[in-house]
Amino acid sequence: MSSQARPIDWQCVHCGCTDANQFTRDGHYRRSLETGWGHLDTLRVPMLECQRCEHDVVAQFAILEKYQRFWLDAQHRAIFGSGLSRSLRQLSQEWAATLGTSVGLRTINERINQLEAKLAQVHHEPITQVPAVVQFDGIWLSMQTQQDGIHEDSRKRKRGKRIVVLVALGLWTDGSGNRQILDWEVADQEEQAAWERLVQRLWERGVKLETGLQAIVRDGSEGLEQALDYVYGSALLQQRCVFHTLRNVSDKCVGLGRQGKKSLLEQAAAVYQATSASEAQARLATFAEQWRPTQPQAVATFEREFEQTIRYYALAGMVREVVRTTSLLERTNRELRRKFRQVGCFSSPKGAEVAVYIQVTRLNAQWAKTTWWEASHSLALDLLNINP
Repeated sequence: MSSQARPIDWQCVHCGCTDANQFTRDGHYRRSLETGWGHLDTLRVPMLECQRCEHDVVAQFAILEKYQRFWLDAQHRAIFGSGLSRSLRQLSQEWAATLGTSVGLRTINERINQLEAKLAQVHHEPITQVPAVVQFDGIWLSMQTQQDGIHEDSRKRKRGKRIVVLVALGLWTDGSGNRQILDWEVADQEEQAAWERLVQRLWERGVKLETGLQAIVRDGSEGLEQALDYVYGSALLQQRCVFHTLRNVSDKCVGLGRQGKKSLLEQAAAVYQATSASEAQARLATFAEQWRPTQPQAVATFEREFEQTIRYYALAGMVREVVRTTSLLERTNRELRRKFRQVGCFSSPKGAEVAVYIQVTRLNAQWAKTTWWEASHSLALDLLNINP
């Protein structure tokens, strides 16, 4: 023993001593541990005794938690399975078959939800490689908490509270085809305040005109438009999604039948095949002259939103299919919907946020040519560093 105290993180449970010089080895206890490589039986875990009061010392080890049944690989497998849209019940059955004993759904869910500790960092870390184009869209999901009631939708299906995930997808137009989900926001409605939180956060993280941003692609959400105007002003080019515009035109068609509506939409889509904005305007005039007598509402809808849908002609050196619709983001939302359908109804905002984060990480890894197994393993290691 030394007369000079050496304080450490370990602490005596009785007197509260933290002087390492007062702690001595006091045998061990035996326990088992499940790993991805097999079952470890009769593992010897060291025990310590405080020399001041002769009581036990609470010791924390770098790679092994006290009373922990599973090691790091189990955390990894839980995240990996969740990213592949496996349910907690499926993961529980898989673990039971491997371990030969049952594992509670809550145990697995708690391990997955530990990723919440990383969300603050993910939402605020700087974006050093700024994309030329950012697409915005929202996807809806159900959440049921103890305070929320159950209601029926139009199909008489029981649903909980509806919330929306606002997503920002970055696209690089240098020919590499790179894309990345930059950020997201879980909100109650697609309103200006929610969109503004997401847009403002992107601006603070470095997504600005002076760092490389050239255009925004969006649907007709007024809240998003107001948020973009507030954060970026009039200097930012905002491109309305062509697909959403054509869908609005389709909704205004009356009495045409399937073939008639198909013919109208084909001609409307052909307007955007023009090589310049002036040619597109001329094609619109021809379209309006033909269809206005029988479909005045559809033509009026097309003309009202048209100027906002041809702004991509002002962008030089970009693939038009990338900047005139939110189709790439719609495909991304399909992957999110797959997870939401598997869950059915989230019980807390934390669970919904973590589920989105896992899917975002998986998709970004896929686009970066990284396997989900490697990406999920990195998440598990990050958790180990957060909670050593």
